[in-house]
Amino acid sequence: MARVDRFFEAVNAQDLDAVAGCCAADVFLRTPSGQADDRDEALYFHQVIWDAFPDQRFTIDKAITQDTDVVVAVTITGTHEGPLLLAGGSVMAPTGRRMSLSACWTFCVEDDLIMSHQLYWDQLELYAELGIALPDVS
Repeated sequence: MARVDRFFEAVNAQDLDAVAGCCAADVFLRTPSGQADDRDEALYFHQVIWDAFPDQRFTIDKAITQDTDVVVAVTITGTHEGPLLLAGGSVMAPTGRRMSLSACWTFCVEDDLIMSHQLYWDQLELYAELGIALPDVS
């Protein structure tokens, strides 16, 4: 859990070098927005999110560890002040709206490095928080 704590400290500080130091070179990251197959791609994901939410913060609500696995329930907060890459590849202009979103982040940690991690959040909750109108499907 110590490595995951350091990871969240680095993410909250928006420190790419510290985030990189927490992850294996071939780290795998999956999010609702897509996936990264190595550390450079994962760092790009973080930078894109920080550009969209410059004041983004993760608060750990609960953590469960077993062997090499860590599961963390988090609250993500931030203000949408930059372009946001959405699932499917479209980009949303800044809304200036504040969000508070529940999410779950799973990690596999081996040899004190994050080998893989997956972040889950409710897309509809995010869209509602940001005032994104969903397309009419009728």
